[in-house]
Amino acid sequence: MSSRVTRSDVAKLANVSEATVSYVFSEKRYVSEDLKKRVLDAAKQLSYYPDFIARSLVTNKTNTIGVLTSDISSPLQMEVIKGIQEAAIDKHYFVSVFSGTKNLESYIENFISRKVDGVFISVMTQELKDEYIKRLMDFGISVIITSTREISDDRICGLELDFTSGMDEIVSYLHSLNHSKIAYISGFDEEYTADKRLKCFKKSMKKIVGEDDPTIICGHSPYLTTIETGYDLTKQLIATEKDFTAVVCTNDMMTYGAIKALRDSGYDVPNDISVVGIDDISFSKAFSPALTSLSHGGEDYGKKIFDILYDNICTKTVKKEKYKTKLIVRESCSKYIDKK
Repeated sequence: MSSRVTRSDVAKLANVSEATVSYVFSEKRYVSEDLKKRVLDAAKQLSYYPDFIARSLVTNKTNTIGVLTSDISSPLQMEVIKGIQEAAIDKHYFVSVFSGTKNLESYIENFISRKVDGVFISVMTQELKDEYIKRLMDFGISVIITSTREISDDRICGLELDFTSGMDEIVSYLHSLNHSKIAYISGFDEEYTADKRLKCFKKSMKKIVGEDDPTIICGHSPYLTTIETGYDLTKQLIATEKDFTAVVCTNDMMTYGAIKALRDSGYDVPNDISVVGIDDISFSKAFSPALTSLSHGGEDYGKKIFDILYDNICTKTVKKEKYKTKLIVRESCSKYIDKK
C-alpha cells in the first residue's frame, strides 16, 4: 500500500501544496518549521518515501557520495566516516564506503558508473594515481582530499589538518614541562612529502626549543602506522642510545606500541618518558596512562568534509581549507626532572 502513496497524498493530509512537500524534501527553498513538521508528520503517517531515483533523472544528481579509504579498520577513519554519514543524512545523502588498496581503478570505475555526486579520498599517494582522481572530476564528480595527498587541479577541494600550529602546540607543551630532548617516531620517511607531520615537527623543534637536529626514527615504504610499527621503531630509538625524555608519534596507534616498547625496556611512562600521540581516537582516553594527543575531532572533521563536498556539488564552489587541531592533555606526560 505504501508504495502507492504519492506526494499529492502527503500534501492533502498536511493541508499544504504539493510544491511545499517537494521543497521540504529537496530543501531547495525555505519552509517554515511549522509547515515542515506537518509535511514530515504526514509522510510518516502515510509511510511516504521520496523517489530519489526518479528525482535523479530530473536533477542529474543521485544524492550519493563515496568514501575511499585505505583502511576502514582504522578507529580514526571510522570516526571520520561517522561524521560524514551524520552530516550526509541531514541533507538526504547516502554514503557508500570503499576500503582497501587493491582494485583501486575498479573503485573509480564504480563511482563513475554509479554516477555518485562526490567522493572523499583518504588514500596514500603511492596507492592511488592522480590520473584516477582527475578522471572522476572529468566526469563531473566532486572530489575532496586531505593532507595525505597533493594534486594540482583547480577543481579539487581540500581540507588539510593544520599540523604547523598542531606541532607547535605539542612541542610548546612538552617544553613547558622542561623537555628539550624530544624524539619523533614517524611512520613515513622524508621521501614521502605528502605527510606534513615530520616536516612540521622539525620546524617546531627549531623554533621553540632551538634544536636543529632532533632525534627522528622513520619507517619506510610500504608505509604502516600500526601498533606494531610504533613498537618496532621505538625499539630502534632505544637501541640508538640517544638521550631523549619525550616521544611524539605519527598517530595514536603507533603511540600505543611506543609505550609498550618503552615499558618492555624498563621505562616508566610518564615518570621517565613523556609520550604524545596524534589523532585522539576514542580509545586514547581509556588507555593506561590516558594518552595526551593532538585532536582534530574525528566526527567534526568528517562533518566539515561533507559540508565542503556538498557545497561543491551544489554550487561548484572550490574550497581548500586548513582544519585547526587541539592538544588534549591527559596523563601520558609529566614534568622532566633531571635525576643526574
